[in-house]
Formats: sequence, structure tokens, C-alpha cells
Amino acid sequence: MITLTPVLERWSADCPFWPAEQTDFYFAVPRMPTLQQVGAVVWTLIGRSVTADDLSLTAANAAEAIEKYLTRDDEAFAPGGLRVGSDDVVIDPGCCVGLDEWRDWLRVIGGEVIDLGHDPDALIEHRGPVVRVWKSGGQLPSGSVLDPGEPHIDISRYALPTLLVAVQQDLVGFLDALQPWVRGIRADLADPLAAAVDRRLQISAPLSV
Repeated sequence: MITLTPVLERWSADCPFWPAEQTDFYFAVPRMPTLQQVGAVVWTLIGRSVTADDLSLTAANAAEAIEKYLTRDDEAFAPGGLRVGSDDVVIDPGCCVGLDEWRDWLRVIGGEVIDLGHDPDALIEHRGPVVRVWKSGGQLPSGSVLDPGEPHIDISRYALPTLLVAVQQDLVGFLDALQPWVRGIRADLADPLAAAVDRRLQISAPLSV
């Protein structure tokens, strides 16, 4: 079975403000998250806003940490993206792409090639009705032919809209769990944080598929 899953890149510092599930380097944004999973996602999104270059904290408590995230204009970038999975191959997004760019996959439906980041340099190749995603190969010289035995996943172009709708449902499910979680910290921050995450990750706007 082919899957597209929204994933985030774990922030390097541990969360001091609320319980957060320990995660792998890339971890999925669950559709029905536990409280600790919500905490892990929120910390990954706001951690950069409240840590200095030496990873020392610049916020005194949970509410202040959220407020700092809300008052920064440059926090749309959320390192991560969409994980492509099959029964025997998993392809994570590379460096320097973000989950906030997940809607770029809509352009793939129309035949475009999008950047999947580097290291491991995943590569999209259009093959008629099939979109082939290579696990690596993005830095090969132009004109090079990839060995068919190299890890890759073939996605039917006609399946992509359904897969992207499922991605949006995952993100909406997280957003639904976010507001009650924030109320446990400070009720007046629940709506602003949910709105900011929705806007920055482009979650609930209609999906043109």
C-alpha cells in the first residue's frame, strides 16, 4: 500500500515546558494524537522561536514560549514534509524542505517536478501515469539513468489526489486536538495558536484536487 504521511523534523533540544513524546528524527503528525504527541509537534514547531544559538532558552514558561512563536513573522518554515511509504520502502523528505510546503505535491499531479530536499536527495520522475519517487539520485549528473534496482516507489498519478486528501485529514485531526491541549496551558492562547499553525502549515484551506 502506498502512503503519504506528514512528518516533522525533531527539534534538537528537549522540551522543558510540557510533556512531549520522544520521537525519531522524522516523526509523523498523527490524525488522532495523544497529549504527549501534541506536545511533541508543538515543541517542534516553536522550539526554534525560544532557543538561542547555543540552545539556551529565551522563554521562562510554556505560555511565554507560545507567545514568542505567535509574535514572530518568520516561523512558517517547519522542517519536514511528506513521507512516501510502501510495503518495503520508506522515503523521508530531505534537508531544507518543510511541512509548510506539502501542497507543492499538487503540482506533481500536473506533471511538475518539485524539490524533495537533499540528503538523501530523493528524486521525482514522471513516467506516464506513474510518478516514480527515487530514494536517492537527485545529485546524479544530468542525463544519468538510475538503476531500476535502486529503492523507489511508484505512485499512480490518479491516486495522488486521494493521498493528499488523507494528508490534509491527518493535519486537520492534529489541529482539532491542538486547541484543547493549549487550553490546558492558557485558555486565551488556544485560538491564536491554532490559527497560526493552520495558516503556517496551510492546513484547512480548500484542497484543489
